Amino acid sequence: MVPVPESAAQEGGRIDEWAVLESLGRDVFTVLCGDTRADYAELFEEFREDPQSVVRPALTPAVASGITVSSALPYLLPVTAWLLKVATERVAVQAVDALSDATREKIARLLRRRRSRTSAEGTNDAATPDPMDADEEQAARTALAAWAESIGADAAQACAVAEAIIRVLRTGEGEGEGPGR
Repeated sequence: MVPVPESAAQEGGRIDEWAVLESLGRDVFTVLCGDTRADYAELFEEFREDPQSVVRPALTPAVASGITVSSALPYLLPVTAWLLKVATERVAVQAVDALSDATREKIARLLRRRRSRTSAEGTNDAATPDPMDADEEQAARTALAAWAESIGADAAQACAVAEAIIRVLRTGEGEGEGPGR
């Protein structure tokens, strides 16, 4: 089952996780597709309306056509939503066993930085967090890919989505800044 972000927008100091998912998802979409003008808004709206319906069986490309990165798009938002829940420890314990507490905390700090930039008021947690080291990135990449495969992505699709998410976390790519944002 695909985890769903919290909907309470800034009640009692909480940030709307849908806004964070939209921001992070848009940046991951850009990494996967290289085009921010493509159909991300449609993909996000479809996911927001019915998160469970977005997950489809792995797309099988035509023989000899190879796997395209775009075939990984249905898994982008479900895997990103799962990462948000992992960072806040609101998923089943067995789902996050592959990630150390330190790695989850680093991911959480990276996401808090994004949250502070997507909120109207911001927070005091905008300082640049410590980046994940290579082993932590690999553990996160493996956990993300494993979860993507568990919801139907094939290995190549799972790896493409996981790598795009890690790249956005590593570089802070996008974060609501830059042209067209």
